[in-house]
Amino acid sequence: MKNYRYVTVLLTILGCIACNTDNKQGTSSKDNKYEPLPVYFKGERSHIGEGNYMLRKTVALNGQTDTTLISGTDSSAVQDLLKPFAIDLNKPSLRDEYDTSSLYDPFSGRKSVIYKSKGKQTFPSEITMDLDKNSNIQQVNIHSYTSNMIYEFRQDLSYQRNKSMRIATYQKIAFLTPKQLEINVAILPKTGI
Repeated sequence: MKNYRYVTVLLTILGCIACNTDNKQGTSSKDNKYEPLPVYFKGERSHIGEGNYMLRKTVALNGQTDTTLISGTDSSAVQDLLKPFAIDLNKPSLRDEYDTSSLYDPFSGRKSVIYKSKGKQTFPSEITMDLDKNSNIQQVNIHSYTSNMIYEFRQDLSYQRNKSMRIATYQKIAFLTPKQLEINVAILPKTGI
């Protein structure tokens, strides 16, 4: 009877290991159909923190403006600024929702890659990336648009490596005043202030 218990426990453990539903799929670049933007912006967060940068953030909300300085070593503030850019098009729900096209400049070796939504209401509707001759992303532009009888939402995101980022949002809900938010961030070397 004791052997039966040990065998049952052993088979239960092996069954749990074999049926583990938490298997993680590989996230290597060869498995990704689209550029893994969350990985890129995680690297940019580290780059800004280690690069001794200062961020001059200007926020305009419905005409009211405020400016503040943020240290690049403030990882939570930098993460909050980069969060809207880290869109994962490799999620299963978005996997085949985009057409890909690219433009190549044979003289400079630069390349532009465009992901354009196949549907009207896919978020985001378009992503454009500019890559240098070594295929490193230098600029990312993201455009989103949603509209129906009650609600309209537009968002334009722009990120230029080591230079700036811009987040412009417009939102209108029926019978309410539209809201506009624009955040401009200049990425400055700490010595340049």
